[in-house]
Amino acid sequence: MGGFGIDSGISRQTNNSVNVAEKLNNKGDIIEMTTYGGKQEKQEEVYSDTFVNEAVNGQSGMSVIPGHNEIENHTEYARAQKTTVTALSTAE
Repeated sequence: MGGFGIDSGISRQTNNSVNVAEKLNNKGDIIEMTTYGGKQEKQEEVYSDTFVNEAVNGQSGMSVIPGHNEIENHTEYARAQKTTVTALSTAE
């Protein structure tokens, strides 16, 4: 993807996050932090003429779809929203 905007659909939002472990001294002050469990969550919205739910049980791997929604309204085209969570690799 290059340039401005997105390559398809209506909108896309990408969030990256990690968990933080804290090492404390005997006074309870933080003396070191370590990150782990990094993941990227991407939410996409597209116009939809057919909807097939992809948020199903039994998913496995480094990327899963925990949410997939269809939005219908009598004044606009049907839309689908999908959330994909992907595990981030460990920095080396």
